[in-house]
Amino acid sequence: MRTPHALRLAPLTLALALAGCANLPGGSTFSVKTGELPPPPTGRQWPDAERDARNQRAAQMGLVSMPDMQAYLNGLLGRIKDAAGVPDWPGRVYITALPALDAQSTGAGNIYLSIGWLQSAESEDEIVAILSHEFGHVYLDYHQLESANATTDQVATLAAVGVALAQKAGSAAGWSPVDSVIASYTLGKDVLIPAWSRQQEENADRFGATVSLRLGYSYTQGFKAFLERQATWEADNATLQEASRKRMVEQVKQAAAQDTRKQAAAKGNTLAPLTDMQASLNAGMAAAGEDLRNGLDDFWKKLTVSHPSTEARLTSLTAQVTPLMAGKPRPAATTAPWDKARAQRRSAATLKNYQAVNAAQQALQAQDFAQARKLAAQGASGPTAQHALPLLTLSLAQGESGKPGARASALLDRNLQSEGDRAWQIYVLRANTLLGAGQRGPATTVMNQGFDYFKDAALAWPEAIRFYGQADSWDRARKLAQECGSRFPTHASACSKAAQSPAEQAEAKRRGEQKAQSLVDKLFKK
Repeated sequence: MRTPHALRLAPLTLALALAGCANLPGGSTFSVKTGELPPPPTGRQWPDAERDARNQRAAQMGLVSMPDMQAYLNGLLGRIKDAAGVPDWPGRVYITALPALDAQSTGAGNIYLSIGWLQSAESEDEIVAILSHEFGHVYLDYHQLESANATTDQVATLAAVGVALAQKAGSAAGWSPVDSVIASYTLGKDVLIPAWSRQQEENADRFGATVSLRLGYSYTQGFKAFLERQATWEADNATLQEASRKRMVEQVKQAAAQDTRKQAAAKGNTLAPLTDMQASLNAGMAAAGEDLRNGLDDFWKKLTVSHPSTEARLTSLTAQVTPLMAGKPRPAATTAPWDKARAQRRSAATLKNYQAVNAAQQALQAQDFAQARKLAAQGASGPTAQHALPLLTLSLAQGESGKPGARASALLDRNLQSEGDRAWQIYVLRANTLLGAGQRGPATTVMNQGFDYFKDAALAWPEAIRFYGQADSWDRARKLAQECGSRFPTHASACSKAAQSPAEQAEAKRRGEQKAQSLVDKLFKK
């Protein structure tokens, strides 16, 4: 049997990929030893930190303005940099509106900490653990992988591992070199890179624990508490996701059954028992398909998950830290500075208001609109009166109560009028709402204002392109997509997709589904 050309190259490209693993960030041969700090990478190229922050403000509900809390957090980050021997490195701490326990860092040196962590952490030790872990990603230069993933030559090398994995499918009837390239890219990108990320997380833990111990913080009240809290949150969130999934499957079943009945009625079918039987069958098949898709998604996520088990991380880290603490006094938790920072008047009011916003969203889900309005009004008051998420929640609560839409729009405009609080997603929502109401001129004015402000934020471009395609022309959208690809190569694909007209999107979806089905049929020799 003749071997496809793409597969004949597999041994050579696989060897190149495995050789590269040791050199790229988080490679399999590189491991941080707890208690020691590796020398920082040299020749760093720092992206603009201010532009990076603007880009993050274009994501989700933007950033939360908490000047006093940020000053406190940046003071802690400064101590971490001093302990790591890099006091002059750029980067600041910013707060996101996420209620989840979320934190991330970027190649610009910035750290983005969710307000959920500020509401949950119980000591300065815990906050330092989170910040030092995220700074570990910066120190070890792990953000190189972001650009590596977007570089064609390097992605091709990474994909070679996927080529080797695709060999098992290579004997399937009709499998072509093109299929091998698709499979290898997908597997290489989604499996190999997260495998490095798992190593990166453990190395960042070890780096952070080393810095935290050098600063005299408690491991038990710091890193151990941080990882335990995260593990508990992940478990609780998984339970909520499972409940949400069950609701989704039920909705799919109901929609399939209703669709079957509508089709039968349109054809003049009056045999109710037969129609109900077909509806039930279609609903069952739809639910089975949804369950199968969820099951495959679960399997793929387990294979490609970028973070190792939090409990496994804690076990591994504790085993390395314990010998370092042998015979030494265990420091008590540092709670007074943390309590003082959270008790500061504006910070305390902001934390309280965001808790009210979360409660208002839960009330909305329970359709308790009176309670939702009361809580949302509290959330959008005082220091958070112009913040994006509180105002959006209040506008939703008032909209559900039957109050006029103009009032809700005016609420959102409060955010757009605040230089320090305006969020890109509010511009998008306002512009699209106006466009949907047939007010193309005002909609374009709002989008122009927002896009002018967020033009340096890569995350803003796809939604702006999609809007201008709908409001102006798809030719303009395609020109903007070309400019986006030139300015922000990592977002070129998203921008190009956003520039597709509805007809082009439908055709791309049809071709994608056809190709996916073809690949599945070949894999299972159908």
